[in-house]
Amino acid sequence: MTGAKLRVAAYCRVSTSQDDQRNSLENQRRYFAEYIGSQPDWELARVYADEGLSGTAARNRPAFQQMLSAAEEGEIDLILTKEVSRFARNTVDALACTRRLRRYGVGVVFINDGIDTRQNDGEFRLTIMASVAQEESRKTSERVKWGQRRSMENGVVFGCNNIYGFSLLHGRLTVKEDEAEVIRLVYRKFLNEGKGTFVIARELSESGVEPPRAKGKPWSSTMVLRLLRNEKYCGDLLQKKSYTPDFLDHKKQVNRGEEEQIYLRDHHEPIVPRAVFEQAQQELARRAPAGAQGRRCVRRYWCSGKLICAACGRRFVPRRRRRAGGEVYRYWVCAARGRHGPRHTDGRETPDGCDMRMMPHQALCTCMDVVVERLGLDVGRLIRETAELVEQAEDGGVPVALERLRERRQRVLQRRGDALDAWLGHSITKEELDSLRARYDAALARLDGQERTLEAQWQAARTGDGRTALRAFLETEALRCEAVYGELLEQMRIGEGGVLVRLRGLAVTFRLQYAPPRRGAGLRPEDIRCTLLPDT
Repeated sequence: MTGAKLRVAAYCRVSTSQDDQRNSLENQRRYFAEYIGSQPDWELARVYADEGLSGTAARNRPAFQQMLSAAEEGEIDLILTKEVSRFARNTVDALACTRRLRRYGVGVVFINDGIDTRQNDGEFRLTIMASVAQEESRKTSERVKWGQRRSMENGVVFGCNNIYGFSLLHGRLTVKEDEAEVIRLVYRKFLNEGKGTFVIARELSESGVEPPRAKGKPWSSTMVLRLLRNEKYCGDLLQKKSYTPDFLDHKKQVNRGEEEQIYLRDHHEPIVPRAVFEQAQQELARRAPAGAQGRRCVRRYWCSGKLICAACGRRFVPRRRRRAGGEVYRYWVCAARGRHGPRHTDGRETPDGCDMRMMPHQALCTCMDVVVERLGLDVGRLIRETAELVEQAEDGGVPVALERLRERRQRVLQRRGDALDAWLGHSITKEELDSLRARYDAALARLDGQERTLEAQWQAARTGDGRTALRAFLETEALRCEAVYGELLEQMRIGEGGVLVRLRGLAVTFRLQYAPPRRGAGLRPEDIRCTLLPDT
């Protein structure tokens, strides 16, 4: 290109987006523009700049990649950069990129290092300087990790401000009361009501509760499980759950003991008591499958994970079918039969499938009715004592739940007033004040609605009709409800013509024998013969 000016681009980079680094980036832009403009045979093609990005991986820098593409398209003849460490802190990347640019006929000049890749010894000198830059990057990474660890040991919380139930500011956790109440509700449903994560997620979605980090989407069982397992909710803090094995690619991996973790007990204000959190961990362990059963079951029903096939040892899984009249028919089938059909070989040594019949859900409830009856519980006495306890609690004044609701309302009102004071004191902007007021007004409206509903239920329960309904419920439903069955049942082994039932805490097995009912007819208690088998 005789007589034509050399099209020169410049590349600059800063590794953080802080103000002083941003000023440095602008200074670099200005320097390169003036430097190129002072050369009579050069013209400025473009200044490429990456802000807040590490130099250890070229593929993660968009401006750098745009510069390489422009060179490939023939839009650049020469590239200027301040020093090797600004171009790349990875020796392999530095050599690979300069060789790629050489194929396009583009040289690179490192001004402070005095290196020009168009010269014969350019690559040799670049290799040395790139290795020095990579080693400096490694040392910087080690210093940063050491400093972070010391801060973690002193209680500083690292991470993003996306922990459900907490606000993270300047390394400190503060409880967000509206989300904390949802977390307490999850623990109550899991422990007190015996519900599984799938059911809890469905009920939260149906109630219109916003899920963590997924606005507009429904809750999932995984979200609920994270709330139940996170140690932060009992006031503890576990850090270094993940780590970065290679400082060059910055890819994080789950820390499974490769690096020492940091656990601080009673680090911050808890959302649930420690005893409740520990009870949840024990219950999670109890509900987990044992041994070779493999996959963890979701406790959607009271008997999920507890029904075992006597023929093949696999679990029974739930199924449902809609009959012609629209009625939903629920039943359970051996997982092997559900997946592979009746037992068969198809020429293989190990057969697939299972011949065990399906089990109607109602038949399971009938079997548990017989077992509970055989236990000889004094149902009348339990009904009387339970009703008396409820009535005494009602006569004692406003329910605890209603008091807590009113306390929460007062706290929201206080925060609303604090926000106004902060605006008057010029601590926050008018936009921030409007955002906070809208958030607190929505919380107050929600609490007012919950208070009205709870107050109406409480007043209804105090009347004679309410107490009569309570006793009727206890007599007909409470001692035969599926939640009770779920607490009693440890395992039910289903075979042809009968089942073996083991209850938690009892050293006996109930053998229930029956003839398969006629098609269309359900299993009745009088059709079942129950005997006890002592454990040996």
